Amino acid sequence: NPDSVTVNLPKLTQEIIINKKIANTVIMVDKPDIKIAIDLPAVQSINNQANADVNITATKRNGAELTGAAKATIGSRPVFDFKVHYGGGKQLTSFDSGSVSVAIPYILGAGEKVGGVSAVYVDNDGNVNYLTKSVYDSVNNVLRFSTNHFSTYGVGYQAPAEFTDLSGHWAKDDIQLVVNRGLINGTDATTFSPDAPMTRGMFVTALGRMAGVDVSSYKESSFTDVKADPYYMGYVEWAVKQGIVKGTTANTFAPDGVVTREQMADMMANYAKAIGYNLPKAHEQNTFADAAAISTWAADSVKAMQMAGVLAGKNGNQLVPRGTATRGEAAATLRRFMGLMIDVSTVQGWMRNDDGQWMYYENGRPVKNTHKNVDGEDYGFDAYGITLDFPKKKIGLPQ
Repeated sequence: NPDSVTVNLPKLTQEIIINKKIANTVIMVDKPDIKIAIDLPAVQSINNQANADVNITATKRNGAELTGAAKATIGSRPVFDFKVHYGGGKQLTSFDSGSVSVAIPYILGAGEKVGGVSAVYVDNDGNVNYLTKSVYDSVNNVLRFSTNHFSTYGVGYQAPAEFTDLSGHWAKDDIQLVVNRGLINGTDATTFSPDAPMTRGMFVTALGRMAGVDVSSYKESSFTDVKADPYYMGYVEWAVKQGIVKGTTANTFAPDGVVTREQMADMMANYAKAIGYNLPKAHEQNTFADAAAISTWAADSVKAMQMAGVLAGKNGNQLVPRGTATRGEAAATLRRFMGLMIDVSTVQGWMRNDDGQWMYYENGRPVKNTHKNVDGEDYGFDAYGITLDFPKKKIGLPQ
């Protein structure tokens, strides 16, 4: 079958990966135009369950054969069956705490927006589930997602909210994506307020939703200024218990207080610890021009999040650590973190800083003070690694 490919993962290879603690193994590239990578806990899970050589198969499905909700959601977009077989036809579907990341090439259809594209999986009953951990990369035209189980996956689309105040905003795609994934809501039905401050209650809620935590067991608040009924009460309790953030005093939380940029970095670094995610050093350490302004308690978190490729600076390599994190900046930071968790390579190549300026990262370093040809286009980069030439191809500027 030209639309199906099988890769063998022998027991011996599994054991080498486990013994050498290889964090991520790319097991499938190209045919049928997809990339599959598997993390160490997933290899351990496969090894425990199968205790044998396994075959991993990706089969491209004909979308016309889908029925019901799957047909309505995926339509003519790509759809694949992913399977793991061992020992004469036995099948393994779940990877326990492990995860497998998949990249599917996809070019946006007419009228489709970046933030509306999402991976979906179709369960055995034909129900469709949208994946929170899926990010569409419009520079490389690839949909990336991660999952802890195999079944039928496809490219789905839900038109994102068209907020009236995002026109021309640098973080528009990121905002539409995090709103579509249910992490952050608009300030009302038609506006998002991208330059308004991110609040403490809202940010811990976004982190909890990204982690998929069930906060229904939190019935009452530990803080006098957090009532039992706001949407964020359970997430505040969860975040404090997990060590992601502290109250402002022993019995207050200040849910409507603003989040500074260094506080955002600190919460993100604590969040990574809480979910057991080891932040990679994907970028070389960058000394921000205003590094002296970073609070001592936040310095390690800022360094960790910058090196992970999640925390971006602003114009002139400024971090502005004590400046307020805007809702747009928070959305972009969350989107970068989601991309990183799915595939560490997403923090190389093109990236926008928190003033919306384009930069290009190669081997963890921004290209600076030079001209560089990327994908057949010439770009000039200044001393800070900023180019004003991007994206020539994307917006149809005269060549």
